[in-house]
Amino acid sequence: MWGRPLEADVQAMVPFFEVGVARCFAGHASFVDGRGLEAVDVLAFGKLLAYLTARRSAWGPNIGRQAVLHPGGFVGVVVSGALHVARPPYPFESFSDERAREAFAYGEVEDLFEPVERLRLSVSSPPEVVRALRAVLTERGHASSGQLARAMGLSTRTLQRRLEEAGSSLRDERRRHLSLQVEQLLSGTALDLEAIAARVGLHSASHLVRHFRATHDGETPGAWREKRRPAHRG
Repeated sequence: MWGRPLEADVQAMVPFFEVGVARCFAGHASFVDGRGLEAVDVLAFGKLLAYLTARRSAWGPNIGRQAVLHPGGFVGVVVSGALHVARPPYPFESFSDERAREAFAYGEVEDLFEPVERLRLSVSSPPEVVRALRAVLTERGHASSGQLARAMGLSTRTLQRRLEEAGSSLRDERRRHLSLQVEQLLSGTALDLEAIAARVGLHSASHLVRHFRATHDGETPGAWREKRRPAHRG
């Protein structure tokens, strides 16, 4: 799993999870690799957790043990917590990205770590320049283009050229970073739009709404937040 999976993405994953029910896989080690996750969508996460909880007894007899890998940080906390909520009937443990080799050892297949890691990087990871820029943006999101480039040991022109070669741009990466920040504050806090705008460096709530609608198919921040608000039962 990578990026910010939505409900439709979770639904598309279900047939692959169901493979574990087949008797020919009895006693197998299960690996769930979520190191590419960048954010958690509350609705999608709820759908996935409900599915995992409902089907745990079907998988139980077949899974010898399960290793779940996560990227660390807030997303890692959510992923690790979900395991304990789902309460699978087999041994399990969560591992951060830095402990990925340990996860393979836990599944008694440490010799597969390097070939699987090469395959994963070839199909799911963004180019190195994009990964590096996203890491710098996380640390200093309000920095100028020149400051970002210098933090990466590049000139601004070289950074722009390499991003273009990778199919991205400084503008695209800034917009993506801003959207992730706004989503986290909308779903994880009760701050109003003015406060969120100030927190992410936008001039006003109207600027935030304009940005959000442009990057979320016209949906407003309020509507997006409302969908992800836990239901209250009276």
